[in-house]
Amino acid sequence: MSFRRRWLAGALRAGRGKHQRHGRHWKADRQLEAILLSTDGLHELAVRQELLLLTGERMGLDSPLLVRESPDPATHLRAIVRTARRAEALGALLDALLVVRQNDIGTAWFRLAVTVLTRPDGPLPGACVLSIVGELRAHPPEFGRTAVIHYMNERRAGGRSLDCRSVLPDVLFQLYDAREPIADPDAPRRDLLGFLRLLAAEQDRSSRLEALVVSVLDARPTDQLAPVVAAARASGERQVIIQIRVEEEDAPSDLPYTQRRYSLRGFHYEGIAGARPDFHCSWPAPGLFNGDELMLRGHEFLAAWRAREQVDWDANKRVEFLLPDSLLGYPAELWSSGAGDKPLSRRCQVVVRSLRRYKDGFPHDEWRRRWEALDRDGVSGDPLERIGWMSPDAAGGETCGDSNSASEGRRCPDSKYQSLRLTDRADVEDWLRHNADLACLGLGKPYDHHDPLIRDAVLDALLEDGIPVMVWRRDAGDPAHLLDELRNAKPPALLAELPDSVLEVRKRKRHDPASVGQQITLLWDDPTCVFRKQDSPMSGTRGAGEGAA
Repeated sequence: MSFRRRWLAGALRAGRGKHQRHGRHWKADRQLEAILLSTDGLHELAVRQELLLLTGERMGLDSPLLVRESPDPATHLRAIVRTARRAEALGALLDALLVVRQNDIGTAWFRLAVTVLTRPDGPLPGACVLSIVGELRAHPPEFGRTAVIHYMNERRAGGRSLDCRSVLPDVLFQLYDAREPIADPDAPRRDLLGFLRLLAAEQDRSSRLEALVVSVLDARPTDQLAPVVAAARASGERQVIIQIRVEEEDAPSDLPYTQRRYSLRGFHYEGIAGARPDFHCSWPAPGLFNGDELMLRGHEFLAAWRAREQVDWDANKRVEFLLPDSLLGYPAELWSSGAGDKPLSRRCQVVVRSLRRYKDGFPHDEWRRRWEALDRDGVSGDPLERIGWMSPDAAGGETCGDSNSASEGRRCPDSKYQSLRLTDRADVEDWLRHNADLACLGLGKPYDHHDPLIRDAVLDALLEDGIPVMVWRRDAGDPAHLLDELRNAKPPALLAELPDSVLEVRKRKRHDPASVGQQITLLWDDPTCVFRKQDSPMSGTRGAGEGAA
């Protein structure tokens, strides 16, 4: 291996360490990918190959930037962006793009976005500017032309003309990239705000753009966080979390869940990643009911809640079912929230969580550590191969599935982890201690609260070893087929994208009751999304549910 190839490999390993928090670069990557996908010519494989060759040259390599090639432009460009960022080569990629497609409008937007990402100390916070860029690109291509002409004429008349084309991304680039003159260090910020004010006054601007710019104009210059939070919310990047707690009122009990007594309560939160979420409201379901009424009561509960709030829960939303141990295998995603009995699983992300772990006042370090390790090894390769598989029926540690079914002898899916043949609950402790970076556990046999081996193994993995994510088929079908469906529907680039991929599988073949999408349980237990005051008070006052751990 040449020195330059070794240097690139070292750079990629360094990038891996910087990606320990799986969502840090997610939205920025998506924005860069969307810009490249809209850039003229990059749908052609030969043009992308030339782009990689020039990028490698600008990095000082004797070969193109090494990226897994794909005939699908979106997949290939996603890989290019991820590899370039992790190798700290976004600047080299930009230089290459300026050669391949110098005068394209997509190149101009890419230059602005890369500059914001690589030099985030501009006149406004980088996250705020990227939110504005995302909203501007959602407008028609001709948007902002009047503001640009007016602003360029105004600068020219004042003897401060801009050395750039009269197109929106070029003007924004010049204003963001402006260096502070010694005589007036606040001039770059004032100039950029002045141009944003003109954009917010354009006749065809969206209400989101207007709100986004107003939030920046109203912020104090020293307040760096408020514009970012307001910008993300105004640009539609807010996160809506609906949590539905199903409390078991007569536990412990040996009865099947259909004969136990339960209560329901919902909580609505809104916020953005990295900021303290806001409590919106809580909503109780009256009375107690038996478990065999759970589906019907759930439909009535959600329909009444939506009618009361009159909000669209479909947009950028995750529904989290906080379930007791007896219901972790319950098909919560089949609940309906509207007319036509359409399941939630066709409308938004639906995941289950361990109510017992959620209510624990002291989330242990292992839970947080494994959550942060969810995509630690995500530099290259298939992220689904970072799922570790466990099954009580795994002969020789290599098979999954029900030993009494036709699937006997089936091998577990390929994984970087050797699959676990579960013969005793103590096996889990040894296996997970040996695989300290394992964060997503796949079950070759469905969770069954009345099967002591699988029940105790799963609860130990959750409560003792801190596993944050689990996935399994409730029908005991082939887990390899589940992974094939995920790859075919929406292959995740990171395990952090697993809820999105599962959502796409659930939408497919939606009228087929035997489809894999109707049989997936995804346990998604985010330790950073825990709201302590849900338990005090629980009677529905405004304070219920406020605050986060």
